[in-house]
Amino acid sequence: MKRLLLLMLLASGLFQAYAQKQLTKGKVSDETGQPLPGATVRVKGTTISTSTDGKGEFQISTGDQTSPVLIISYIGYNAQEIPVSGNGPIAVQMQLDAKSLQDVVVVGYGVQKKRDVTGATSSLKAVDIAKRPLTRIEQALQGTTAGVTAQSNSGQPGKGLSIRVRGTSSISGGNDPLYVIDGYIGGNIESVSMADIESMEILKDASATAIYGSRGSNGVVLITTKSGKSGKMKVDASAWFSKASLPKKLDLLNAFEFATQANKQAEQNNTTKPYSQADLDALAKNPKGTDWQDEVTQQPLIQNYQVSVSGGSENIKYYLSYNNIDQPGLAINQWYKRNTLRANVDAQLNKKLNLKVNITAVLPQSRNVNYAGDITDPFAQAYQWAPTATVRDENGNFVKRYPRGSNQFNPVANALNRQEDGTTTNVTATGILTYQILKNLTFTSNNSYELQNQLTQTLLPKLTNEGDVGQDRASQENSRYRSWQNSNFLTYNNRFGDHSLTVTALFEQASRVNNNFKAQANNLSSYGNGYYNLGLGRTQLTTSGYWADALISYMGRVNYSYKDKYLLTASVRTDGSSHLTEKYSTFPAIALGWAIDKEGFMPASNVLTGLKLRLSYGQTGNQAVPAYSTIARVTSGGPAYYFDGSTPSVSTPLGTPVARGLKWERNTTYDAGLDAEFFKGRLTFVFDAYDRKITDLLYDYPVDEYKGGGNYKANIGTLRNRGLEFNVGGTPVIAGKFKWNANFNISFNDNKVVDLGGLDKQAVNNIGSAQHNASILQVGESLGSFYGWEFLGTWKTAEKAEAAKYGKVPGDAKYLDVNNDGQINDDDRKIIGCGIPKYTFGFGSDFTYGNWSLNVLFQGSHGNQIMSATFPYTIGNLGDARDATSHLVDNMWSPEKETDVPTYTSKNDLNTSRWVYDASFIKLKNIGLTYTFPESLLSRVKFRSLDIFVSAQNIWTITNYPGYDPEVTNSTNAITQGLETGVIPNPKTYTIGLRLGL
Repeated sequence: MKRLLLLMLLASGLFQAYAQKQLTKGKVSDETGQPLPGATVRVKGTTISTSTDGKGEFQISTGDQTSPVLIISYIGYNAQEIPVSGNGPIAVQMQLDAKSLQDVVVVGYGVQKKRDVTGATSSLKAVDIAKRPLTRIEQALQGTTAGVTAQSNSGQPGKGLSIRVRGTSSISGGNDPLYVIDGYIGGNIESVSMADIESMEILKDASATAIYGSRGSNGVVLITTKSGKSGKMKVDASAWFSKASLPKKLDLLNAFEFATQANKQAEQNNTTKPYSQADLDALAKNPKGTDWQDEVTQQPLIQNYQVSVSGGSENIKYYLSYNNIDQPGLAINQWYKRNTLRANVDAQLNKKLNLKVNITAVLPQSRNVNYAGDITDPFAQAYQWAPTATVRDENGNFVKRYPRGSNQFNPVANALNRQEDGTTTNVTATGILTYQILKNLTFTSNNSYELQNQLTQTLLPKLTNEGDVGQDRASQENSRYRSWQNSNFLTYNNRFGDHSLTVTALFEQASRVNNNFKAQANNLSSYGNGYYNLGLGRTQLTTSGYWADALISYMGRVNYSYKDKYLLTASVRTDGSSHLTEKYSTFPAIALGWAIDKEGFMPASNVLTGLKLRLSYGQTGNQAVPAYSTIARVTSGGPAYYFDGSTPSVSTPLGTPVARGLKWERNTTYDAGLDAEFFKGRLTFVFDAYDRKITDLLYDYPVDEYKGGGNYKANIGTLRNRGLEFNVGGTPVIAGKFKWNANFNISFNDNKVVDLGGLDKQAVNNIGSAQHNASILQVGESLGSFYGWEFLGTWKTAEKAEAAKYGKVPGDAKYLDVNNDGQINDDDRKIIGCGIPKYTFGFGSDFTYGNWSLNVLFQGSHGNQIMSATFPYTIGNLGDARDATSHLVDNMWSPEKETDVPTYTSKNDLNTSRWVYDASFIKLKNIGLTYTFPESLLSRVKFRSLDIFVSAQNIWTITNYPGYDPEVTNSTNAITQGLETGVIPNPKTYTIGLRLGL
């Protein structure tokens, strides 16, 4: 008996060993029975996998599994689980994924099958957004979406990006797209944590955006947040940490070089040399001096934490999350912090009634994050201050000012002692009630309410730039903002025979109210209490304000398809706004689609598996003016009259006249598009060509002085954008454990000012302290055009006689005499560059091998320029910048070496082509490596999923721009794009993090 048992055990062991070595073979075919090469075959619960060959065949070892199960998957098909039993080959026929074929996308006031969409749209899913450590929603659009330019104008923490959908569409109004969060139009995008996003849809052409009427002119970004799924509760947590630093430093003079150049400047100007030979000898032994770029910046650690809980039953589902971001800035004493809480509940109250409630609370806090980019900012002063100066004197006190370099206040003291603190509490609640009236008819009521309280507290004591000139002060400003939206719409959806019809009818109303109050005290007797005791000020000032507006809308839309081949979308929306004189306007749109691949003349092919042509026309609007722009105002602060001979009266003169007939800016867009799919979705191609014409542009029209002077809003002009968009994406390679997903997009845009109502040419003033009249608004030219003198180098010795005619000598700057009148003046100014790119592009790739994945994203821009006021302030002889701090002066003109760098005696002009640089660039926006732990290992510790990742952002840039960052500008509107003065650059960062599922 013992021998029998021993023999049975031995046989069992041999059988098991044989099973471990046994290969399982099989063949995978598509729904038509044709071989399916490249399908993934994986042993469930292990990392063992392979892929089918050109004949659809595979062989795989099942390892030590006693009852192995194979998981067969392929893009566009439902995954199948096949138990392995016996020794025979396995035959698997895949079935098309109906969800993939009928994948729905949010289109505003409903959803639509992706194959039926007739407008120009793009999509981003949660899995795409999760690949990068992002702090702002707009960052997800960088380099990922054709037709969308996402520019990070400043590297300050918490700052939003400049988003342009198909170019700039307004001169004086906003140009950022409309954000719709879970149906709430104009929602606060700061309130959405990146990890809470389920999907983002970008509506680009007017046929898609016209359903939002007066607010859809700049494109629409639809954001859908996550909701719970029925089943066991799931807990997801993530954390990442980023170390940030300056992407580069300007090449500045050290202390010895600075002193040498300061003496050279004094010699050329016939003044006393500021540094003696003894000074130079001492500096030669320790030449570095103070590196002010290092002194005013830091290498901050950025932290992000996210946790969410989701689950529910068939009737009630929930998603709860908390997010915390702690983001110090590159500049010292600068930070941004944000806490976000979200609760999304979906309740099926009965068979016909569903209620969704989304509540979000966001509490951002910040300090000193509103540097506009100006020569007086601490960061800008860092490249102007003398390296021979020290931060503090021998007694430990700040050196407030220094006789060389810049005459401005010590940038370190200015940065450390100022406090511009912001604290905001924002709560948004959205309730979506859906009632199934009939089988094909539903009613939806979407109601949103937003409440925001913002407190801004400012302290500028003596040891700041303002305080040192007697403008020290403290203030507190509080604003309370409330917004309410009610959207009610009926949706009829039916399919009968070859016809499919969806009809939507909408009534919508919205209103906003804002109150603000500010108290300020100047010259406080003590700053020990910070900004908390304004009664200590020598003088006090109080101001307050209020505004309110309202919008009412009606919309109808029809989506129709015949045989799923011929598609029609038509809509019309009427909006009425309290902002305008002509309050109501109607915005129509129509789009046609043709699924060519479904026609009988298209032969069946495994190569071209989808082809759709799209044509559309539509109109949208933009109110582009603040509330009360149509009402004449009475102002205060005019000349006082002394009725009793000694006491001034309060003067309230009439304000600037207002336009009699303000109306909507109107955006009319024509679009033609083509969507193609190859190899059953392995490769996709999307092409769009568009023509956007914006008429009735609102602009500040000048008023004659005898009528009161100033400017008033008026509809005066026309703007045009024409462009092409290409997007190619797919999975080029699937081989065994290796998979490569890729996406490339490129967008061309041509922008032109067509008409300005007779103004034709308007220089733009007052961009910071440095750039005045640096941009031009001119008919026939693009927005963002730079205006100034064309720099031709220097006058050479051989041109001495000609130079004298202009009052110049060899070594002076030479400019083009445009009108040949023998003098250089304002009449010789011309367009010398443009800040708008000719095209932008992005390229992203995901490489996966087993449990490892590598994500790479490039972003680029070409044909745009930057007009920099940073560099002229580094060569001295300009305003408060008295001495050169840059190596730009190393190659200065001399009789022995006649270069194109003017001498110190030459006037240092700002608005010239000398300071216009090519700002084209290619950036490695992100490179990240992720390891996903296998299910077999995680099951032992009861984890659902675990990823660890490392990544880097903005670590590599190809550009000819010599400044900090070719992406940043301090533009204040559409006209001044491309102007730059001391803007804090986007940091390069290195990140490590993990994602855990329980």
